[in-house]
Amino acid sequence: MTFKIIILILVSVWVAPFNAPAFQPQTAPNYIDSMVSSVRNGNGAPRASSGLTRPQAATPSKFGLSGKPSPDQKAPAAKTKSASLHVEKPASQPRVKAKAMFCLDRSSNRVVFAENESSPLPIASITKLLTAMVVIDQMDLNEVVETPADILEVPKHTVGIRPGDLFKVKDLLHGMLIESGNDCAESLARAYPKGGRPAFIESMNRKAQELGLNQVKVYTPSGLDHKFTLGRKDGREILAKKPNIATAEDVAMLAGHAFKYPLIAEISSSKTYVMKSVNPKPHEYNLVNNDKLLRTDLPVAGAKTGFTNMAGKCIVALFKKNNKEHLVVVLNTPHHFKAAEKIYRWASDKKL
Repeated sequence: MTFKIIILILVSVWVAPFNAPAFQPQTAPNYIDSMVSSVRNGNGAPRASSGLTRPQAATPSKFGLSGKPSPDQKAPAAKTKSASLHVEKPASQPRVKAKAMFCLDRSSNRVVFAENESSPLPIASITKLLTAMVVIDQMDLNEVVETPADILEVPKHTVGIRPGDLFKVKDLLHGMLIESGNDCAESLARAYPKGGRPAFIESMNRKAQELGLNQVKVYTPSGLDHKFTLGRKDGREILAKKPNIATAEDVAMLAGHAFKYPLIAEISSSKTYVMKSVNPKPHEYNLVNNDKLLRTDLPVAGAKTGFTNMAGKCIVALFKKNNKEHLVVVLNTPHHFKAAEKIYRWASDKKL
């Protein structure tokens, strides 16, 4: 009996390394008797099999083994609704919210930043850069024109010129570009010597085509939406609007050409100007540029803002510092001055 107990202890010690927790000693008499017989005959202890199981190989998965993350792997974070709606901008790009943006390094002719730059969008008073080019190209700057009788009906923003005021074309250009006066733009278009307002708008669209701005479409000289009648219903007119449109890339090209005109660059970067009529009893209009960029340390060499309900806040600005030039366009943004400044400062810091 003592010998059997010794054999049982020896078997327990020998089997333990395989899987100690899984081992259950067999106590059936025939099992112990067979072990004793084997030892006495010099065959050694028999291999235990029925009480031991080797672990099965784990099934690989995308997380690691057994469908669980391995210690050096992390499971993907759960997707949330907010995460799927918000796309983070790379750290190397300026964080600006707008429908379209474009930044050109004119020194190297490289586009350093662009988003949705090929989509036609309303451009509001940025239109006036095209208006100014047509005026300078085809009208005498010293010619005196009379403001129309219905000039006070032009929607804001206006300088407030009055019916019958007499101005030189050059002064009306100042009112149009510094104060963004829609009344000044309308006065210039109606004074067009080659057919008045309709012919002036045709000339604007033709100028855009000549400059290769194929997606520019202009309906008004001021940038205000063109109102027209769709038809009548129940005795009432059904009105609709068409905005002047261009892509952000087109706006950059348009401004690039416009700011090559020394007069446009000079006027659009001026903070103030006194516009005088040449009537026997002249009136003075004190113009103040609403472009806040001109009141910063930024090297603004030309700029034009725009706003309508359809266009939102828009801006195009040319920055010149030392031998570097950057042209920035932002269309339909909550904060056009901040957006243009942020893009310019980011672009000017890049080593290109």
